[in-house]
Amino acid sequence: MVLTETRPLGRPAEAPEVTLTRLRRLLDVSVALNAFGDTRRLLDYIARTTTEVLACEAASILLFDEVTGALRFEAATGDAGASLVGSEVPLVGSLAGTTFRDNRILHAADAEVDARRHRESDERTGFVTRSLVGVPMRIDGQPVGVLQALNPTRDAFDRADAEALLIIAAQAAVAIRNARHEEALRRANDRLAELDRLKTNFLSIASHELRTPITAVQGFGQILAEEVRGDLHTFADAVVSAGARMMDVVETIDVMAEARGDLGIHPGSLISLAAILSDVAGEEAPHAEVTLPPGPLLVEGDARRLRLAVRNLVRNAMQFSDPGGPVRVQARVLHGEVLFDIEDEGRGLSTGDLERIFEAYVQVSDPDHRDHEGLGVGLTVARAILIQHGGRLWAESDGPGRGATFHARLPLASAAPGGDGAP
Repeated sequence: MVLTETRPLGRPAEAPEVTLTRLRRLLDVSVALNAFGDTRRLLDYIARTTTEVLACEAASILLFDEVTGALRFEAATGDAGASLVGSEVPLVGSLAGTTFRDNRILHAADAEVDARRHRESDERTGFVTRSLVGVPMRIDGQPVGVLQALNPTRDAFDRADAEALLIIAAQAAVAIRNARHEEALRRANDRLAELDRLKTNFLSIASHELRTPITAVQGFGQILAEEVRGDLHTFADAVVSAGARMMDVVETIDVMAEARGDLGIHPGSLISLAAILSDVAGEEAPHAEVTLPPGPLLVEGDARRLRLAVRNLVRNAMQFSDPGGPVRVQARVLHGEVLFDIEDEGRGLSTGDLERIFEAYVQVSDPDHRDHEGLGVGLTVARAILIQHGGRLWAESDGPGRGATFHARLPLASAAPGGDGAP
């Protein structure tokens, strides 16, 4: 390292124990710097440590501001150090600027008469800079700032001081870069969280605004279906069916809006899961083989949402099976829970896709076979609904082309009789 100095830095004749103490302190600094995630606290720590290790009256850190093209005091110790923070010094006409521009150590043994001294800083604080040693703080070889030690409490700064300052500056530059990256990541995550909150609020408002007109469409469509005759009956049924599908979309929006929030057990009334499984299978897969135990299989929750979850599972089995391919809906009671399965013999899943399919907007089918409609969140919504009702949902498959089975568990309602075996 080349020195720019008004007097050569001598080699100290210090006692071995003093050298050992200094090295231990530098090791402590290396460990401590990695513990700081806040840049401000990190800079203050570096300045204080520099003052202690070099036994000087003050130390300061100046970082380059790309906007103003000057060096800004970011941390400083000493009686007037705090008043320096935020002020700037020019790259030309200051000792710090010279250190930064030359990208090397600078030692001003008699700074009071040095023409490069930035006198405004001392005049602002009342501090008198008598002697100074400064080193560039580098990231990937390029200077990003300057670390300075001012006014040694003993006779003069020596070469060991400069070497210690270089070590601190090198460690500090890396720590500052890491802290800045962490802060940038934290700000990005905060922004993403805010955008996610705005998205959730929008979904909640949208579903609320859509629910009322869709309910009206369904109601009037049902009236028309009951009153009209002849060919008009087909059109009225189409209105009712479209209204039901639109309400499913609204419920899907509701569940997606809640997916990051309430994952506790969903309160509600007693519902016959057997009726839901039977009805949905009849509507979505008339040829499906349905095997249910005797009794209503009572669970507690929201009937509309549980119906949506089952419908999504049955539709998924139909969409990924060949036309007319077998679909089986089965249920049994075990240890106070109802277990139901939706099984198909369609395209199947690889091991790596058994969890991915529950991620929103993930579709693992071959792009050449995208012959089905939907929002891409059906399985995501089904799992969220079951979790909200205190249950589980997972998939099994022997591999591509060998079908898939979706297993679900829900707790039986406390008023419902339970069993310990298969029907």
